[in-house]
Amino acid sequence: MFPEITLIIKQTTALIAIVDPLIALPLYLAFKQNKKIDESKIAKNVSLTVFVVLVLSIFLGQSILDFFGISLVSFKICGGLLLLIMGIDMMQGRDQKKLDETLDNEIDLIAYVPLGIPLLAGPGAISNIIIASSVNPGWINQVLLIIPVGIVSLLIWSLFTYADVVSKKVGVIGAKVITRIMGLILGAMAIEIITKAILEIIALT
Repeated sequence: MFPEITLIIKQTTALIAIVDPLIALPLYLAFKQNKKIDESKIAKNVSLTVFVVLVLSIFLGQSILDFFGISLVSFKICGGLLLLIMGIDMMQGRDQKKLDETLDNEIDLIAYVPLGIPLLAGPGAISNIIIASSVNPGWINQVLLIIPVGIVSLLIWSLFTYADVVSKKVGVIGAKVITRIMGLILGAMAIEIITKAILEIIALT
């Protein structure tokens, strides 16, 4: 398999596991009960917010690390730990408890906060995309990373557009099962990131 295709598949899988669009469905459906909400506009703005935030992370993430004097290895370990914690939370269903506390009265802003940021394009997703951009240097790879971001953003748009249908098909139990499977995948990826970072430190000593 070509390295480019492997990169796209791996990052798409990672982003789907990290972003976990299903976790936002209960919150979105709760907001949809308000008749003032423009459902198509909310779906578009949520997906656009996620896309813009993650694409900016691809091209500006390393510059931000350099500005704060943070080494890539340190960021990998911290990001890996963060992803590991998220994965464990997802496997234990803690994300749903946090989600229930996120409801807000700012109807016009829900597409951006909390749905877009930090629920979907949160620290875990941003950390993952910065690490991916750093370990796959070159403008070609950075452009390729836009493809997984676009796929995930399109998935989010589709999911939110047909939220009622998806909710009925998947069901509460189905959503929880999928979230736990995604948490397991995310945890495995996090351990891989941490292990490689530790090996890099050992190699430098």
